[in-house]
Amino acid sequence: MTRKIIVILLALLMILPIVSACGKGGSDPKQETKGTETAGATVTADDGENAEIDAYVAELAASSDTAGRSFTYVGRSSDNFPTKDQETGDIKSDAVYYRQRDIVELFGVSWEPVITDNGDDTKERVINEVTAGGDSFDLVYGNIITVSQHLLNAGVILRVDTIDTIDLDREWWVQSLRDTYSIKGKLFFLRGPITVESFVDTSCMLFNKTVAAMFPEITDDELYSLAKDGKWTLDEMERIAAYVPENPTGAGIYRYGNVDSVQLIFSTGQTITKFDEDGAPTIEKTLPIELQDLSQRTVSIFGDNSQTPYVNYKLGEEKETKYKVDKDYDWFTDNKALFSFASTGSAIDLRKYDVVFGILPCPKGSVTQQQYYSYADPWGSGSITIPKTTKSREVTATITEAMAALSQKYIKSAYYDMILRGQSIFDMESRDMLDIIFKTTVYDMVDIYSGGDMNQWGPFMSAISYCTSYDNSSFASEYSANARVTQFNIKQLLKVVDAQE
Repeated sequence: MTRKIIVILLALLMILPIVSACGKGGSDPKQETKGTETAGATVTADDGENAEIDAYVAELAASSDTAGRSFTYVGRSSDNFPTKDQETGDIKSDAVYYRQRDIVELFGVSWEPVITDNGDDTKERVINEVTAGGDSFDLVYGNIITVSQHLLNAGVILRVDTIDTIDLDREWWVQSLRDTYSIKGKLFFLRGPITVESFVDTSCMLFNKTVAAMFPEITDDELYSLAKDGKWTLDEMERIAAYVPENPTGAGIYRYGNVDSVQLIFSTGQTITKFDEDGAPTIEKTLPIELQDLSQRTVSIFGDNSQTPYVNYKLGEEKETKYKVDKDYDWFTDNKALFSFASTGSAIDLRKYDVVFGILPCPKGSVTQQQYYSYADPWGSGSITIPKTTKSREVTATITEAMAALSQKYIKSAYYDMILRGQSIFDMESRDMLDIIFKTTVYDMVDIYSGGDMNQWGPFMSAISYCTSYDNSSFASEYSANARVTQFNIKQLLKVVDAQE
């Protein structure tokens, strides 16, 4: 009893706030839309909320027999791991250090990160360890498409929705996880501030302020007002872009700096994966008319070299770049394009260069669409999973829940408020736009079923990307052929899921 009291008092008295450089948003992060993620990234925890988190974590620690145990998490070297076992002055590293420091102090455990070279290394280590019966790993960090899907296919991870200690209704978990990731009612992946990728993998649009200033008809105020009023649509995007003359010779300014029709598919509310009455994923056998119509429109934008300069990777064109990011961004960073599709992480990276931009959500399909949708990049979509052979399911689940709660306190403040809403923006309106963008992030499980691997998108999504960006003349046949293969992959995966308790 004495130990419990001491642990609770320690957490309640612990004062190590991360002061937000950006203030607090006021949006409700919880949404009920099927197929969407709402990873609580719109409100910074104040002192009262931090106290509630501290008390909750202390209660978990007091009710758990964890003293003297080790806790091992594995993943590639990334911002999810402290660079040193101490404060360094680096916002990102210190945030994850504070989280792990609190876990050590409250639970009496030692944490042991195992740093891998890449996602391929992570999934091979975990699969080999679990299939051999080893219990070295307690928690796995990895991207959805490069790690987690392979662990699920191999049948080496636990179902997490039936573990009582993990409270999926808490704000530190994506609020629609069950709808977005469940397969026949079974959930294997967890997402939220516990993975820093949750703040950098979400799609958005950027507009170049230097280019916009060249055209009196284009104003920041109008762009932000359209987005704020829910009227930022494909029609409005094309109307604004048309103020920039066509650029057939490449010597002038382009309307769009890069190609990313996939972001537009999901921002208009379309999904590729459907679910049957049993909650099993399925793919329509023939190309949906809505997707065909949208593809004709996006090809007219991105397949027109007078509007959008593009690098056609399918035809073997080189992906050279002077900015060490995709070549598609070069025109935007050189002030040669008005709009650019990006991830929020790209917005952080591009802030380093001599380009001044504003941030917008990806456009709606029409004004009747109730909300904006922001697609999560499948390679950047961080997730965590629990190996079947973890030494103690109860202890692992409890510490995982505590790490997630403390991530809401530390990592969300560092990444979302201080870096994304602070260091990456040029104006206060972009901060409001980020709150809109993160209100409803969407992810389509087709990335898992279409055969994606470490270095490439699955053939189904590759076909969709190509046919909605460059040439949709063969879209119907390519869609049908890939849908059959993808449906076969789904059946194979369902066999693994059905065998899981």
